[in-house]
Parts: sequence; C-alpha cells; structure tokens
Amino acid sequence: MRWNDIHIASVGTWLPEPVSAADAVREGKYTAERYETFGYRSTLQADDVAPPDMAVWAAENALKRSGVDPSEFSLLLHGSLWFQGLDIWPAASYIAHRTVGRHVPAMDVQQRCNIGISGLELAAAHLTSGLRGGSAVMVTTADRWSEPGVNRWNLHELSAYGDGGTAIVLSSRGGFARLLSTATVADNSLEGLARGNEPFRTASPAATEGIDLSRRSHEYTSAGDEREIMLRFGRTMLQAKAEALTDAGITTADLTRVITPATGRRKGDHQVHHLLGVTEEQTTWAYGSTTGHVGGGDWAAGLDHLIATGGLAAGDKVMLFGGGAGYTCTVAVLEIEEVPQW
Repeated sequence: MRWNDIHIASVGTWLPEPVSAADAVREGKYTAERYETFGYRSTLQADDVAPPDMAVWAAENALKRSGVDPSEFSLLLHGSLWFQGLDIWPAASYIAHRTVGRHVPAMDVQQRCNIGISGLELAAAHLTSGLRGGSAVMVTTADRWSEPGVNRWNLHELSAYGDGGTAIVLSSRGGFARLLSTATVADNSLEGLARGNEPFRTASPAATEGIDLSRRSHEYTSAGDEREIMLRFGRTMLQAKAEALTDAGITTADLTRVITPATGRRKGDHQVHHLLGVTEEQTTWAYGSTTGHVGGGDWAAGLDHLIATGGLAAGDKVMLFGGGAGYTCTVAVLEIEEVPQW
C-alpha cells in the first residue's frame, strides 16, 4: 500500500539497563553454544517495572518530542507478546489515559513480534479513513520477560529476549519521516510453530510449568518437511519486501538503512541481511545484539537509536522489516525528511 501524507512525527522509548550475555553463560543461564551462535552481547532487563508503565513512559517521551497536542489523537494501539501485569485487563486504556487522554479509543492488538510494524499499517489506514477525525495515532509496545513463566535466554530457539517499551506517533500533518509504503503478507499455516503439540488449556501454564517455544517449534517441524517450512517463511518475507518497495517506487539499492528484528544470528553463513540483499552494516543488528529481542519494539527502538547516533540523514530511505508468529510479515518504507534534534 502506498501512503500519502502519513508521517512519523516522533519515536520514544523506555529501555532498562543491559545485562551481559557472557555473565549469563557463567551463571549457567545461557549455554556457551547459544552465546557463540546467536551473537548477543547483552539483553535489556527490568526487574521492577510493569510493561504498561514502560509503554506510558515511552509514549510520554514520544508525545513530548512530537509537539502534537493530545486533542489531535483519535486512536492508541498497544501491542505486546506476553503478560502485561494483570489478566483480563485492558493495558491500552491504562496507557491512553496517562498519555493521550481519557476519551481516546485505545485497543490492545496482537500479532506477536510483527505488531511493531503492522501497528503502523493499521494506524496509517485509520488516519487515511478519517474515522473519528483527528490527525494522529499513538502506537506503543511493551514486554517484560520474567521468571518463572519464561527464561529470556532460552524461551525460543533463535532468540534471547529484552525488556522495554516503545512508542511511535503517526501524523497526517507532518513529521520527520514520511511513510511511503507498507505491505503485509501472511501464511497462517505456520501458526503451528508457536503451538507445537501442546493442547489447549483452561488457564495459562506459565506460572507452574513455564513456557517453552523451542519445544513447540521442534514438535511442529518434526512432523513435516522442515525445508519446505523454511521456504514458506522465505517466500512470505520476500513477497512483503517486494510489495513494499514496489509501492514506494524504489529498489533495494535505494535503501540506506534496514531496521531488522533483533532475533539473533543463525547457524551458518546465511543471515537475515543476505535474504534482504543488503549488508549487515546497513542493518541495526549491531544495536540489536545489545538489547536482545524487545518483542514488537525492535523497530521503534532501532529507529530511535539511528536518530540518536547520527545514523540517518535527510533523504535516506529506510526499510523496517519484521515478522511474527502466525506467520505474518510486514515491511514499511520511510523517507527521512529531516533528522530531529531531540
């Protein structure tokens, strides 16, 4: 989808301090093999801050940076992967009340890690439709990976997880970057990678048994053709990339930077940047290796990092490339119009 007059007005984050991956190995929390393979140097860990408060602080940061009056917001979308602090409770409403106002509709949305980018697509569609008026939408994410429910170092066979909250303000009245296009491609047959053979339950097993996504993934792949499964992943990713670039009217060669998920390196020489046709230096992996996989927040955090470290210039074309269990892949293409001085 090509977008007209949709901009990113600001980005904000609340990220805790990192904990060393090497220390986790010495403490027996992380295996030496995973440490060597995945390449993480650290992950972010928050011991005493609930995810909705992380999102509030990130949204406050983004709101201040944007200069957008709260009265201009017509929607807040909040995405997460895991427990937000209470069961059967609307985290999005809590976040909205403390940031954009008590009367702004707030929705909790999920598509696992992909919500960090697919939320932008939903927000852009909302602004374009003119529904409820207003010129801005807030998109937030937040997660905290706490024991005994999950082990951040071994929850998934390909990642170590980091805590943190992020926020992005989309506006139809201008911003530092223009949203050129987005594309979402789905292959729902791949949802079994997150389910495995586990039966449906009447309550979450997290508190008593813990969650093991690696086991579920192995159960799914062992029952089928693993090579074909990986090919389906690749086709979904490449289709989303191709559609987004075509709609933006550019090619891979026009991209300056690519913000990729901080999901760790893979065994062997073939990495995500090879699939995308860019160099690893063009991606945000060097930064992601210090944060761990911050759920749906990798892309806002990566964009904030590039701005803060002088990694962007006016005219740059930036691709946000992500995906989430299900499987969906969303790609967004931005054009940097000015580098904000926050």
